[in-house]
Amino acid sequence: EVEGKQDGFFKLETMKVPYFAERSSANEDKCKDQCSNNCSCKAYAYEIGVGCMIWTHNLIDIRKLPSGGTNLYIRVAHEELDRKDMKLVIILSVIVGIIAIAICTFFAWRWFAKRKAMKENSKVQRLDLGEAYANFSTEKVNPARLQDLLVFNFEELANATNNFQLANKLGQGGFGPVYKGKLQDGQEIAVKRLSKASGQGQEEFMNEVMVISNLQHRNLVRLLGCCVEREENMLIYEYMPNKSLDSFLFG
Repeated sequence: EVEGKQDGFFKLETMKVPYFAERSSANEDKCKDQCSNNCSCKAYAYEIGVGCMIWTHNLIDIRKLPSGGTNLYIRVAHEELDRKDMKLVIILSVIVGIIAIAICTFFAWRWFAKRKAMKENSKVQRLDLGEAYANFSTEKVNPARLQDLLVFNFEELANATNNFQLANKLGQGGFGPVYKGKLQDGQEIAVKRLSKASGQGQEEFMNEVMVISNLQHRNLVRLLGCCVEREENMLIYEYMPNKSLDSFLFG
């Protein structure tokens, strides 16, 4: 026994106790004390009807039983107890670490899968937009003007309008709200975000793009481009703070 550090006991359940036990009438707590205070004691057990049993010699014929049996407490040096506790801590740490890595891997996989799905969805919608351009008769539109239109992405417009904050809202039209925004190059824009409840479908939206792109008038605001992404249909205009802009956007 190391000074200041007492030996402990390792519990073995449902055991056949060894031969040559020394018995006493001590209760369970006193039985443990008797073994602790006896430097020769190697193990102890307490069983109702039998009493306290301690072993000061080699433990002979000890084995675990499938059921029944007695709890046997083997004396273990303090240093060995520390090693057992450390082993348990290491095992638990490894298990917790594996679980944490598994959880992080799962959420990372979900994040990447979601990002991939969003990119694929955006790609498909952009292809649909190109097909929609091709499906319209070029006799009624100006091909050169159509090629000048920009295709904006949702994230770019969200950043330009501070995530479509109410403070950036210019007004509400029949087909949805209009927001003021500023692109990274400093250009001010007006974003007409078409409402899903407006009933305007893809064909109506493309019709509006085609018609507006070919309108040339000094009192009308210029259409810069559009956005078809994340089930969103948006028209992006050059921002002009005058009534013609309001009547054009909200009419």
